[in-house]
Amino acid sequence: MISFIKKGIAGSKLGKPPGTILSFSGSPEKEVEFEHIRYNSVDFRQKMLKGSENVPAPDDSDDITWLCFFGQSDLGLMNRAAELYDIPHLLLEDILNPDHRPKLEIFDNQILIIVKMISINDEGSLVAEQVSFVVGKNYVLAFQEFPGDLFDPVRERLKKSLGRIRSMTADYLAFALLDLIVDNYFVVLEAVAEVLEGLEMTLIKEPSEFDVVDIHDLKMQLFYLRKIAWPLREVANGLQKAEIEIIRPHTKMYFTDVYDHSIRVLETTETLREVAIGVSELYMSNISLKMNEIMQTLTIISTIFIPTTFVAGIYGMNFEFMPELKWQWGYFGALGFMLMIGLVMLAFFRRKRWI
Repeated sequence: MISFIKKGIAGSKLGKPPGTILSFSGSPEKEVEFEHIRYNSVDFRQKMLKGSENVPAPDDSDDITWLCFFGQSDLGLMNRAAELYDIPHLLLEDILNPDHRPKLEIFDNQILIIVKMISINDEGSLVAEQVSFVVGKNYVLAFQEFPGDLFDPVRERLKKSLGRIRSMTADYLAFALLDLIVDNYFVVLEAVAEVLEGLEMTLIKEPSEFDVVDIHDLKMQLFYLRKIAWPLREVANGLQKAEIEIIRPHTKMYFTDVYDHSIRVLETTETLREVAIGVSELYMSNISLKMNEIMQTLTIISTIFIPTTFVAGIYGMNFEFMPELKWQWGYFGALGFMLMIGLVMLAFFRRKRWI
């Protein structure tokens, strides 16, 4: 059974002014690392760094810069990156809030994309983590809650200069990262579908081993996936229609592909959710069927004993002048008569196919 884990714990900011930055997630005692990748069509450089003083400033060269921050607990580092890349505090607040819904913000010189990265860990549990991208003319900043991500295939393509990614602009890098996140939804949904199919077969073949808690948990997971799939579609649609210089015309068709995939994710999620509801209803139908079978059996037993109880009640009144009261075989005759009534009623029930 797939369980669900949501990374990040929201902090309290009640009563604080807008733009107040809080450390919503991460381990405060651990220093945040960030990855610096810089490349062009002929050169590629990659290194891991720490400390706000090592955050590279943007420049006007043709090189593409990709900064990937693995954690958000170092507010000094976050503020330094926001200062260098001109990220408003209201946007930085959204980036550092792991409970924010997926969204797209478009400005004159940069774009903010907030999405949820869903994956399956080694224990077979679903893991949800917020990832935020700030896309500029020649840079992409990625803010993650924790180390580890799905972007190794993109790093490999950059390192080995596979495909067209090294010759493309920063918006294409943003597409490659976003496309990887969306495509991984299908991997997760396939795993959920396999679990759902297993629960359905267990309910049909071995209903005694079926646990209704499992299907309830699965419905809650699909509800969460649906909750983040709806705004994800809006994000992809906004990117393909954005009228901004950062997103080049030749890149919009790639974002159209992301939009198509996001619609498929939503449709698949809805389908699995309906199947999960159907399995839950099937379970309730089985429970009702078993209850009806029990009530039918009890009703038949009660119906058979009603006339025999009537006979026993009459002969239990002990009036002095009752017929057959002094008869030598009266006790056995009464028992035989009651037995005959029971057998006749059983034969009648079988003929009607009630038992």
